Amino acid sequence: MIYAVVLSAGASTRIGSAKALLRLADGKTFLQTICEQARAAGVARVLVVTAAPHGEEIRKSLPTNTQSAINPHPERGMLSSVQVAVRELPHDARGMLVWPVDTPLVARETVQTILGAASEKIVVPEFAGRGGHPIYVPKNRFTELLALDHTQSLKSLMIDRAQVARIAVDDKNILLDVDTLTDLTVLLKS
Repeated sequence: MIYAVVLSAGASTRIGSAKALLRLADGKTFLQTICEQARAAGVARVLVVTAAPHGEEIRKSLPTNTQSAINPHPERGMLSSVQVAVRELPHDARGMLVWPVDTPLVARETVQTILGAASEKIVVPEFAGRGGHPIYVPKNRFTELLALDHTQSLKSLMIDRAQVARIAVDDKNILLDVDTLTDLTVLLKS
């Protein structure tokens, strides 16, 4: 069983509100959109990692059949949320898609391509030669991931290129990163 792990523990200080609850032009939140795309692509379960100050608000609005976990140390960065997720995943989890909540428009076909390439390697989608999200991490890398120091990042798992599959996708939205109100305005106009 593959899980989608939606990273939503950031404080969103530049935007001023929870990114997970920002709305797209169709009225759906970033989180709703990601959950729908993940499930439509064949992901079995979705786990959303949250933290203060927006965690409670996000957990109250979780889509049906979505689990949540709380990151007690979000100030340690994205890796700390991924580590929280790994500890929460059940033993039957084969792997996980690591999906930042500020990358909401990844196409279902892209997710299916990533899942289709999922094996014993980390799978990184690329558009125009640049890596994006979501990234697939297989279960065989979980122990190594948990052992990483909080000053490291997921990139530390990708040093051995033989353990990483980079796949080209025709989806520029894997590079999307909504961090500011300007980013959101540009996204809503496109």
